[in-house]
Amino acid sequence: MADCPECGADVAPHADAEIGEIIDCGTCGAELEVVDDDPVELDTAPELEEDWGE
Repeated sequence: MADCPECGADVAPHADAEIGEIIDCGTCGAELEVVDDDPVELDTAPELEEDWGE
């Protein structure tokens, strides 16, 4: 179990969650990134930005 950094709800990532994986909070719908896997720690996923061909 891990806490959602947006709403504080309990989030249960699957047992083989890997660092960098994106999961959704079932309560608030926030996209969360797995930043540590022992114990599982979540952070808000970075926003995707357009690179405009750069």
